[in-house]
Amino acid sequence: MPAIDSKAHIQACDLCGLPCGRHPVVQPVRGRKREFCCIGCMNVYLILSESTPPGKDFRETELFRRSLELGLVSKPEADHGPVSPDIALDTECAEVVLHIQGMWCNSCAWLIERVVRKIPGIQLAEVSFANDLVKVKYLPQLVPPGRIEKSIRDLGYTSAKSQSDETRKDAERRSLLLRLGVAAFLWMNVMYLSMTLYVSFFEQIADSIRRYVPLVIWALATPVVFYCGYPILSLAYHGLRNRTIRAELLLSLGILAAYVFSIVQSFRGDPHIYFDTACVIVTLVLTGKIIERSAKDRVSQWITNLHRWMPRKARLLADGKERFASVEALEPGQVFVVKAGEHIVADGVVVKGESHADESLLTGEAAPVTKQVGDSVAAGSLNLDGVLEIAARRPAADSTLARIVKMVEAALSSRSDLERNVDRVAQIFVPSVVLLAGLAFLVLRFSGITSTGDALIRAITILVIACPCALGLATPLAITAAMGTASRSGILFRDSEVLETSPKVDVVILDKTGTATEGNLKLLEFHLRSQSSEPLALVVGPHSRNSGFATESLYGPPGDASIALSRLASLEQYSEHPLGKAFVAFARAENAPVTAASDIEIRKGLGISGLVDTKEVFAGNRRLLATTGIGLCGEMLNEAHQRESEGKTVTFFGWDNEVQGIAVFGDPIRRDAVSLVRSLKDQGISVILLSGDAEATTKSIASALHADHYESEVLPEDKAKLVKSLQDEGSVVAMVGDGVNDGPALAQADIGIAMGSGADLAMKAAAVVLMRGSLHTIPAIFALASRSMRIIRQNLFWAFFYNLLGIALAITGKLNPILAAGAMLCSSISVVANSMRLTRPLTRS
Repeated sequence: MPAIDSKAHIQACDLCGLPCGRHPVVQPVRGRKREFCCIGCMNVYLILSESTPPGKDFRETELFRRSLELGLVSKPEADHGPVSPDIALDTECAEVVLHIQGMWCNSCAWLIERVVRKIPGIQLAEVSFANDLVKVKYLPQLVPPGRIEKSIRDLGYTSAKSQSDETRKDAERRSLLLRLGVAAFLWMNVMYLSMTLYVSFFEQIADSIRRYVPLVIWALATPVVFYCGYPILSLAYHGLRNRTIRAELLLSLGILAAYVFSIVQSFRGDPHIYFDTACVIVTLVLTGKIIERSAKDRVSQWITNLHRWMPRKARLLADGKERFASVEALEPGQVFVVKAGEHIVADGVVVKGESHADESLLTGEAAPVTKQVGDSVAAGSLNLDGVLEIAARRPAADSTLARIVKMVEAALSSRSDLERNVDRVAQIFVPSVVLLAGLAFLVLRFSGITSTGDALIRAITILVIACPCALGLATPLAITAAMGTASRSGILFRDSEVLETSPKVDVVILDKTGTATEGNLKLLEFHLRSQSSEPLALVVGPHSRNSGFATESLYGPPGDASIALSRLASLEQYSEHPLGKAFVAFARAENAPVTAASDIEIRKGLGISGLVDTKEVFAGNRRLLATTGIGLCGEMLNEAHQRESEGKTVTFFGWDNEVQGIAVFGDPIRRDAVSLVRSLKDQGISVILLSGDAEATTKSIASALHADHYESEVLPEDKAKLVKSLQDEGSVVAMVGDGVNDGPALAQADIGIAMGSGADLAMKAAAVVLMRGSLHTIPAIFALASRSMRIIRQNLFWAFFYNLLGIALAITGKLNPILAAGAMLCSSISVVANSMRLTRPLTRS
């Protein structure tokens, strides 16, 4: 890690542009000092800079642009889209997720998306019909407060900031049920009274009945059409206002045509009236909408649960006293209390107490997790027993739960290519049906094939049967159901397009450290060069008692060992690499003195160097030695080869341009890694093990895993290049990793899968996050995606089949409006039932 500058000045970060504060992270890059607000920005800057040829600005590369898209750079100096000349190019976009009330089909989503995108200053608008969510990115300087909501209200919908609002959902459900109840009751009365008119087709009835009964039926049908059918008519009207022909227009034309024609027939004294047709269309459409609403609520229950457990109040502890405060007031370092049965309000570390936590909401794992002093806890977890005092690590707004909610909402409001293609088809299909119905009426009426009434009924039947409700529901409902099932199993999708891409994956790249292995590196052996005749001495290892490194080691001179350990720990404390952390942890356990170091230089993929006690200390791999021209004795080289062939990791260290010894680290292979590779290969997917470690070490791990290929000694900036080269060969690549160095590769891959226990940067770059940190669920991702796409194709097939067959029957007069409305309801029910099969729990491979 670079030196920390203590000058009291405020400098902007050279990557993201945010203030660095009083203690920026300083790192020389290509002979020029750079300052960063955090180590994460420094690492991203180094990777981007080192992967760009000299003389070229990395901000112009495809890798940087991809990093911007995935949020690796929080405030880029780049153009995100059309902006006003008065707005700076580095102006940060704001983002809002709104809940929409009143969407009836995918045409609603398309219309909202289209209108919102026309607002000046809107950079992105994505609407998800299955979840009633709209995600909007906009420039606050150009979009006044409330402008987006007003545009949505003008379309006939209501919107509110996305939150767990059970009252809103209940009100919408009650409104639908009330309208359905009134429609069903009046429709039955209309049908009963219509029976008296049907009798006139076979025998004579009184003139008073013929004259007045149609007027009574008209009175009963009017509230059905204009009150119960108001949502349908309103959406059709607002669509026309915005020059959009939508599915509700088909229903509205059918309802109003039957209603108006029946009024004319009533005044003419003709018993052929169709008020019952208008009523039955409204009743069955409302029935279908309630079924769809129930299905949508069920598949979206998991996001509702996440919102429900978002904390509101924190029990702060100060001067031994408890007081309640808003979670927004909770700052890092403050201590709060969580009693049994309460939810943990922020991420933190237990400082007092012992208990068990239920983390199933976050990870999908039902087994309680023991929590004691020093353990990390996550917001949203349920404290099952005992009282915990917890020191907050970050604000509640940036907690694990809050980030999960944001990720889930972004995924739900995203649109896959398949959804967009279906939307395009629907936009062509609806006006085509209107033209077809009009043409059928004209041909049937003026060719003399049928009467005016019969021609009108056939046209109405075409409009009703062709309503693409099932078509609009086929894709989003299935995708939402699949994402909900994945979430309950601890799998979070950042983008719904993952489901469409996953079945195409033919190569999976596994990062070694922390992914294929447990990432729990430990110092196993510490070989120190001796001044005696022995060239290399084992200071600590498997046969050492190791109960006081500096005084009771079985091998090597204790004094020299203590000095070496202290120097290395003083250097490695500035490293973010797992090897450095493992070394420091060992040194602290042995009470070795750790002092300050200076002139720190981190060489990505090579090692670290710096000045400790006037000595130029270094630690790294063979490439570091080759780069600096430092020689290596044969005995030390043989010892390193032997350990690497056993799958261990070796680091060389020394000072004053001389290698003084080697450190041997062990990292056990994950128990679920072998079964993962076997499962992927059974699915026909090739597996590549990727590591920056030595070839012998990587080869040993790859052999144990039975991987198809391995790539060793890969520099961090070359990981993304490897993914790109595979993509250039035509492969669809999934990358599984967990470290900061994996971020660019995860971003480059067609699907990036990050372990939830990994670095935040890796999680931001990945399209999929495994909250359990387990590899067991990776095969389930591919299986779920394949099943989802199969069910979506089935939904689309049956939706088109119902429509095309129904239109043909309607034109020939084999289908009437009542049967058409029933068939439309059956079509929606079949799509809902088929999609709900995706709610079954995932099975582990």
